[in-house]
Amino acid sequence: MGDLLKKSITDQKGSGWRTQGSNFWPSGTPRISPRCINIAPCWFQQGHEVDDSFKPKVSATLKGNRSLAMIMAMQRPALLASAALRVMHPQLYWASVRTHVELGCWSADQGLRDMHHLLNHWASVYTGAAVMCNRQSPEHRDPRCLPEAFDILTCISSYSRAVMQLTNLGIDLAYNPGVMVSYLGCLVRHGIRVDEGNQIVWAWFL
Repeated sequence: MGDLLKKSITDQKGSGWRTQGSNFWPSGTPRISPRCINIAPCWFQQGHEVDDSFKPKVSATLKGNRSLAMIMAMQRPALLASAALRVMHPQLYWASVRTHVELGCWSADQGLRDMHHLLNHWASVYTGAAVMCNRQSPEHRDPRCLPEAFDILTCISSYSRAVMQLTNLGIDLAYNPGVMVSYLGCLVRHGIRVDEGNQIVWAWFL
């Protein structure tokens, strides 16, 4: 994902804090690009009206085999997040499974071959993922996520003294490598502070 990560930072006004260069710290490892990307096989129709000419497209700048290779590489973390959701919230898990199946059928009926092909290999019940490398996350909520949906964040790599703050719950968590945290991102204010080292976070959301 290095190519996509390298293109993701912007300092343009109005771009938001998620891709602002000042929120990233440098990496001591050439293989880690301090960046953030969102990944979804079918990112479209986000609550606004469209005309009859609207045609959803696969939400990736990569095409063909490179897109498929990236999604295949995500399968293990995708399955872990899905398994965790099945334990924490079985009803939400099965509702997400049904949505995934319905979307696959719909994309086939609409002749959206690229989307249908990638959906067949998308191993998560979550509809999207974000990969964040060496990013400080100020306290925020995620208003576009479903209010009833549990987001899942998993940390990997080598770093120390990371803290996740769930502000309106009054909770600070020691956010060590390998820790998986789940919360209602739409309702719970959350932020991550890391003092040093490299940190990669997988965030799964609906």
